[in-house]
Amino acid sequence: MIPKITLAIVDDHILVRQGFIALLKEFNDVEVIIEAANGLELLDQLSVKQPDIVLLDIEMPFMNGSQTTDLLKERFPHIKIIILTMYKDECWLIDLMERGVNGFLQKDVDIEIIIGAIHEVMTNNYYFDKHVSATVAKRLVESRKNPNGQKVDQLSAKEVEIIKLICEENSNKEIAEKMFLSPRTIDSYREKIMQKIGARNTAGVVIYALKNDLLKKD
Repeated sequence: MIPKITLAIVDDHILVRQGFIALLKEFNDVEVIIEAANGLELLDQLSVKQPDIVLLDIEMPFMNGSQTTDLLKERFPHIKIIILTMYKDECWLIDLMERGVNGFLQKDVDIEIIIGAIHEVMTNNYYFDKHVSATVAKRLVESRKNPNGQKVDQLSAKEVEIIKLICEENSNKEIAEKMFLSPRTIDSYREKIMQKIGARNTAGVVIYALKNDLLKKD
Protein backbone atom coordinates (compact mmCIF):
# COMPACT_ATOMS: atom_id res chain seq x y z
CA MET A 1 0.00 0.00 0.00
CA ILE A 2 1.39 3.40 -1.02
CA PRO A 3 1.67 5.72 1.99
CA LYS A 4 -0.45 8.87 1.98
CA ILE A 5 1.09 12.29 1.43
CA THR A 6 0.75 14.08 4.75
CA LEU A 7 -0.14 17.77 4.84
CA ALA A 8 -0.31 20.77 7.14
CA ILE A 9 -2.77 23.60 6.41
CA VAL A 10 -1.63 26.98 7.79
CA ASP A 11 -4.02 29.91 7.35
CA ASP A 12 -5.42 32.42 9.84
CA HIS A 13 -8.95 32.10 8.40
CA ILE A 14 -10.66 29.10 9.92
CA LEU A 15 -13.17 28.83 7.07
CA VAL A 16 -10.33 28.60 4.55
CA ARG A 17 -8.65 25.85 6.57
CA GLN A 18 -11.87 23.92 7.00
CA GLY A 19 -12.67 24.32 3.32
CA PHE A 20 -9.33 22.89 2.24
CA ILE A 21 -9.62 20.02 4.72
CA ALA A 22 -13.13 19.14 3.55
CA LEU A 23 -12.07 19.12 -0.10
CA LEU A 24 -8.91 17.12 0.53
CA LYS A 25 -10.85 14.43 2.40
CA GLU A 26 -12.27 13.38 -0.97
CA PHE A 27 -8.83 12.08 -2.00
CA ASN A 28 -7.48 8.87 -0.49
CA ASP A 29 -3.80 9.56 -1.21
CA VAL A 30 -3.47 12.67 0.97
CA GLU A 31 -4.11 13.33 4.64
CA VAL A 32 -4.15 16.57 6.64
CA ILE A 33 -2.38 15.90 9.93
CA ILE A 34 -1.85 19.51 11.12
CA GLU A 35 -4.12 22.55 11.11
CA ALA A 36 -2.70 25.89 12.29
CA ALA A 37 -3.66 29.58 12.22
CA ASN A 38 -0.10 30.90 11.92
CA GLY A 39 3.56 29.94 11.87
CA LEU A 40 3.89 29.82 15.64
CA GLU A 41 1.07 27.29 15.96
CA LEU A 42 2.61 25.23 13.15
CA LEU A 43 6.06 25.11 14.73
CA ASP A 44 4.58 24.08 18.06
CA GLN A 45 2.83 21.10 16.44
CA LEU A 46 5.89 20.09 14.42
CA SER A 47 7.57 18.98 17.64
CA VAL A 48 5.02 16.14 17.74
CA LYS A 49 4.50 15.24 14.07
CA GLN A 50 5.83 16.44 10.74
CA PRO A 51 4.01 16.47 7.38
CA ASP A 52 5.48 15.95 3.94
CA ILE A 53 4.13 19.28 2.70
CA VAL A 54 2.98 22.52 4.34
CA LEU A 55 0.28 24.51 2.52
CA LEU A 56 1.15 27.96 3.83
CA ASP A 57 -0.65 31.31 3.72
CA ILE A 58 1.42 34.51 3.43
CA GLU A 59 -0.44 37.13 5.46
CA MET A 60 -0.88 35.82 9.01
CA PRO A 61 -0.59 37.36 12.48
CA PHE A 62 2.30 36.61 14.87
CA MET A 63 4.40 34.84 12.20
CA ASN A 64 3.75 35.34 8.49
CA GLY A 65 4.52 33.08 5.55
CA SER A 66 8.00 34.46 4.86
CA GLN A 67 9.11 34.16 8.49
CA THR A 68 7.63 30.67 8.73
CA THR A 69 9.40 29.61 5.54
CA ASP A 70 12.76 30.72 6.90
CA LEU A 71 12.30 28.77 10.14
CA LEU A 72 11.02 25.66 8.35
CA LYS A 73 14.01 25.63 6.01
CA GLU A 74 16.35 26.04 8.98
CA ARG A 75 14.78 23.49 11.34
CA PHE A 76 12.91 21.09 9.04
CA PRO A 77 14.58 21.28 5.59
CA HIS A 78 12.95 18.01 4.49
CA ILE A 79 9.45 19.54 4.69
CA LYS A 80 8.26 20.98 1.39
CA ILE A 81 6.34 24.25 1.22
CA ILE A 82 3.54 25.32 -1.11
CA ILE A 83 2.44 28.94 -0.71
CA LEU A 84 -1.31 29.64 -0.79
CA THR A 85 -2.14 33.13 -1.96
CA MET A 86 -4.63 35.49 -3.54
CA TYR A 87 -1.88 37.93 -4.55
CA LYS A 88 0.15 38.14 -7.76
CA ASP A 89 2.89 40.62 -6.85
CA GLU A 90 6.20 39.89 -8.55
CA CYS A 91 8.51 40.98 -5.74
CA TRP A 92 7.39 38.54 -3.07
CA LEU A 93 7.13 35.69 -5.59
CA ILE A 94 10.85 35.97 -6.29
CA ASP A 95 11.68 36.57 -2.63
CA LEU A 96 9.85 33.41 -1.56
CA MET A 97 11.44 31.37 -4.36
CA GLU A 98 14.84 32.46 -3.12
CA ARG A 99 13.84 31.53 0.42
CA GLY A 100 13.28 27.97 -0.85
CA VAL A 101 9.54 27.44 -1.25
CA ASN A 102 8.58 24.55 -3.51
CA GLY A 103 5.49 25.96 -5.18
CA PHE A 104 2.69 28.50 -5.35
CA LEU A 105 -1.08 28.03 -5.59
CA GLN A 106 -3.91 30.52 -5.94
CA LYS A 107 -6.52 29.87 -3.24
CA ASP A 108 -9.36 29.93 -5.74
CA VAL A 109 -8.10 27.17 -8.08
CA ASP A 110 -9.92 23.86 -8.52
CA ILE A 111 -9.14 21.11 -6.03
CA GLU A 112 -7.81 18.92 -8.87
CA ILE A 113 -5.10 21.52 -9.52
CA ILE A 114 -4.20 21.55 -5.82
CA ILE A 115 -3.89 17.76 -5.77
CA GLY A 116 -1.83 17.86 -8.95
CA ALA A 117 0.50 20.44 -7.42
CA ILE A 118 0.92 18.36 -4.26
CA HIS A 119 1.95 15.31 -6.30
CA GLU A 120 4.22 17.41 -8.52
CA VAL A 121 6.07 18.79 -5.50
CA MET A 122 6.46 15.31 -4.01
CA THR A 123 7.77 13.91 -7.30
CA ASN A 124 9.80 16.75 -8.80
CA ASN A 125 10.33 19.00 -5.77
CA TYR A 126 8.57 22.07 -7.17
CA TYR A 127 5.40 23.34 -8.84
CA PHE A 128 4.79 26.71 -10.47
CA ASP A 129 1.59 27.49 -12.34
CA LYS A 130 1.57 29.37 -15.65
CA HIS A 131 1.08 32.75 -14.00
CA VAL A 132 3.99 32.33 -11.60
CA SER A 133 6.28 30.97 -14.30
CA ALA A 134 5.46 33.82 -16.68
CA THR A 135 5.71 36.50 -13.99
CA VAL A 136 9.02 35.30 -12.59
CA ALA A 137 10.50 34.72 -16.04
CA LYS A 138 9.53 38.23 -17.17
CA ARG A 139 10.91 39.86 -14.03
CA LEU A 140 14.21 37.98 -14.01
CA VAL A 141 14.94 37.99 -17.71
CA GLU A 142 14.33 41.75 -17.81
CA SER A 143 16.80 42.29 -14.99
CA ARG A 144 19.65 40.36 -16.68
CA LYS A 145 21.56 40.82 -13.44
CA ASN A 146 23.33 38.41 -11.17
CA PRO A 147 23.69 40.08 -7.73
CA ASN A 148 26.26 37.58 -6.53
CA GLY A 149 28.63 38.32 -9.37
CA GLN A 150 28.43 34.78 -10.71
CA LYS A 151 29.38 34.21 -14.33
CA VAL A 152 28.00 31.74 -16.78
CA ASP A 153 31.47 31.12 -18.19
CA GLN A 154 32.43 29.35 -14.98
CA LEU A 155 30.14 26.52 -16.09
CA SER A 156 31.05 23.87 -18.62
CA ALA A 157 28.86 23.23 -21.66
CA LYS A 158 27.71 19.99 -20.06
CA GLU A 159 26.75 21.78 -16.83
CA VAL A 160 24.74 24.36 -18.79
CA GLU A 161 22.95 21.55 -20.61
CA ILE A 162 22.09 19.90 -17.28
CA ILE A 163 20.74 23.20 -15.95
CA LYS A 164 18.48 23.49 -19.00
CA LEU A 165 17.20 19.95 -18.47
CA ILE A 166 16.56 20.65 -14.78
CA CYS A 167 14.53 23.73 -15.76
CA GLU A 168 12.49 21.54 -18.11
CA GLU A 169 11.45 19.51 -15.03
CA ASN A 170 13.46 16.39 -15.92
CA SER A 171 14.33 14.09 -13.05
CA ASN A 172 17.95 13.04 -12.49
CA LYS A 173 17.14 9.67 -14.06
CA GLU A 174 15.65 11.32 -17.16
CA ILE A 175 18.64 13.67 -17.46
CA ALA A 176 20.99 10.69 -17.20
CA GLU A 177 19.16 8.89 -20.01
CA LYS A 178 19.18 11.95 -22.30
CA MET A 179 22.88 12.61 -21.72
CA PHE A 180 23.93 8.93 -21.77
CA LEU A 181 25.39 9.16 -18.27
CA SER A 182 24.67 7.34 -15.04
CA PRO A 183 22.23 8.81 -12.48
CA ARG A 184 25.08 8.90 -9.97
CA THR A 185 27.13 11.04 -12.37
CA ILE A 186 24.20 13.44 -12.76
CA ASP A 187 23.86 13.60 -8.97
CA SER A 188 27.52 14.64 -8.80
CA TYR A 189 27.11 17.23 -11.57
CA ARG A 190 24.00 18.64 -9.92
CA GLU A 191 25.78 19.06 -6.58
CA LYS A 192 28.74 20.81 -8.22
CA ILE A 193 26.45 23.09 -10.24
CA MET A 194 24.56 24.18 -7.14
CA GLN A 195 27.82 24.91 -5.34
CA LYS A 196 29.12 26.97 -8.27
CA ILE A 197 26.01 29.09 -8.68
CA GLY A 198 25.13 29.34 -5.00
CA ALA A 199 21.74 27.64 -5.34
CA ARG A 200 20.14 25.83 -2.41
CA ASN A 201 17.44 24.03 -4.36
CA THR A 202 15.86 23.50 -7.77
CA ALA A 203 14.10 26.87 -7.63
CA GLY A 204 17.50 28.49 -7.16
CA VAL A 205 18.76 26.76 -10.30
CA VAL A 206 15.74 28.04 -12.26
CA ILE A 207 16.32 31.58 -10.96
CA TYR A 208 19.98 31.42 -11.98
CA ALA A 209 19.09 30.16 -15.46
CA LEU A 210 16.56 32.96 -15.97
CA LYS A 211 18.87 35.67 -14.67
CA ASN A 212 21.61 34.54 -17.02
CA ASP A 213 19.34 33.95 -20.03
CA LEU A 214 20.25 30.27 -20.26
CA LEU A 215 16.78 29.23 -21.38
CA LYS A 216 16.69 31.09 -24.66
CA LYS A 217 16.19 28.97 -27.75
CA ASP A 218 19.32 28.41 -29.84
